[in-house]
Amino acid sequence: MGEDPLNVVELWMQGKASAVHAPGFFCFMVFVALTSGMAVGQQRFPAISGLHVRGNQAFLTAEIVSWMQLKEGSPYDEALLAADLKALVAGYAREGYLKARVDSVLVGQEEGTQNVAVTIVVGEGRRALVRSLHVVGASDALPLEFMETLYTHSGEPFRQAALEADIQSLLRFFEEKGFPFAAITVRDLELSDGEVVDSVMVTLTLDQGKVVRLTELRIEGNATTAAGTILRESRFKEGDLFRGEYPLQIQRRLERTQLFSSVSLPELFVHEDGSAGLLVKVTEGNYNHFDGILGYIPSPQPGGEGYVTGLVLVQFRNILGTGRRLSARWSREERGTQDIQLRYAEPWVASLPLNLDGEFAQRKQDSTYVRRQYELAADLMITEEFSVGASFSQASVVPSEGQGAGSVPESRTTSAGLRVFYDSRNDPVTPSSGVRYRTEYHTGSKRTTGVSSLQAGRTSSTQRVTLDFEYVVSPFTRQIVATSLFLRDLRSGEIDPSDLYRIGGTNSLRGYREGQFLGSRLAWINTEYRVLVSPRSFAYGFVDAAYIMTPDRPSVGLVRSEQSKVGYGIGIRLDTALGLIGVSLALGEGDTFSTAKLHFRLVNEF
Repeated sequence: MGEDPLNVVELWMQGKASAVHAPGFFCFMVFVALTSGMAVGQQRFPAISGLHVRGNQAFLTAEIVSWMQLKEGSPYDEALLAADLKALVAGYAREGYLKARVDSVLVGQEEGTQNVAVTIVVGEGRRALVRSLHVVGASDALPLEFMETLYTHSGEPFRQAALEADIQSLLRFFEEKGFPFAAITVRDLELSDGEVVDSVMVTLTLDQGKVVRLTELRIEGNATTAAGTILRESRFKEGDLFRGEYPLQIQRRLERTQLFSSVSLPELFVHEDGSAGLLVKVTEGNYNHFDGILGYIPSPQPGGEGYVTGLVLVQFRNILGTGRRLSARWSREERGTQDIQLRYAEPWVASLPLNLDGEFAQRKQDSTYVRRQYELAADLMITEEFSVGASFSQASVVPSEGQGAGSVPESRTTSAGLRVFYDSRNDPVTPSSGVRYRTEYHTGSKRTTGVSSLQAGRTSSTQRVTLDFEYVVSPFTRQIVATSLFLRDLRSGEIDPSDLYRIGGTNSLRGYREGQFLGSRLAWINTEYRVLVSPRSFAYGFVDAAYIMTPDRPSVGLVRSEQSKVGYGIGIRLDTALGLIGVSLALGEGDTFSTAKLHFRLVNEF
């Protein structure tokens, strides 16, 4: 932006209507009252025993005194008093009382002491209203809709703060139009006397400067990440207009990649030939991510043995400095059950805002079945916060020998889907504000094979709907409320246990075992109240609630049921040299501290 505009009061007091020099604007008279036959001047620094203002109606005495340097109890100083009288008149002028004056000042010695009392008599005059606002020098007429957003309107009381805010709005307006060097000064404040009210015509002078188009984005500090990757993620384009929010947008885009520990706000520079660019400084961060959870589930039976659950997630987020990602996830919910997931993401395919990712997942459900799924997805990034995508997946279920063959049929499901994703959170790890939204819709067909008693060879349609919504807000300093809502719905004529959603545990319904409940229709909400002790460390309490519906499929051992569950607890997360360490204690319905679920979590970047 251009230089700050000239202070409105300075302009008024320096101009032809100067409050100091123009006769008739105000009279500055000082009457010194002497008592006990001794002049105040005999005491070099007498103390001020009282500071009074008379004639004021628009402002309280305390507010007027706050504009001045002299205070009760401070040494009396004639030079400071003279400066304070100017400040008093300037204070009135800031609020539109352009004819305010100091009628007289009385300085009287307190009887029996050398202290003095100061009394200032003011004449406030009438508050001036705005007659009109003119901007001289704009190449095009300013839009009426924009001018209506300004505070300085015809008929409104004149206020310096409002005019200065309007000048800043004008500068931002031209900055968004590609004129970052625009400058505005106050040319004139023309006061007119009226029979009932006084009015002032405000004239501003605008120097737009030259329009600035960016020719380069210069990057410093990238030791591993390729410059092309940074340019791509910043969405910088040669020839872009420099706009006010443009540097901040680039900073946020690069921060969202989670590739850097710090990203500077890009700085504008101009070459001698007039071409301009932005300089951004980055500090390489830790590209790889480890997330581990260890849980202990006590036995529901007195004296019984509990068991350990766990999750390990490893992500490589910047393969060869290109932003490619590879992740591996392993989890164990209960004895004999484990999940494995591998995912690879290829960003910006063919230099387009298009991401491709592939996934392989396998679940071994104790001695019942093994489910394998392959998925290929593509996401088009409309903005850095909003994307839409499509996916194709194929899943197969193979029952285990024995118990599995009688409860879960062998099947193959093929489906295609659409998805929408939006994320405006300011920090993906410890957000303090923002919204995250994700919804998916999948449709396909399922074909069962292998067991005639379970209607082998039958094909049925399937539909899945997924919705995730998270809202984070900071109602008070260092306090955060995070609320998340999740919905899951499966519809098919051939549902078996391998199709159902699982809920329970540290990532869904806390206070219960991992994957304890099965359902074809789920809805649950997580609410946390966090008290921050550092940017990434906090203590919190939480309440989770869920609705679970299981369909009626007697042939595969499913009985229709609907149930509601509530979990609650407390936890703490600390930012340490080892990483983010979290501990939580969760209780479900009917739990005591001896049956509470205890979880330890470590999140580390390396």
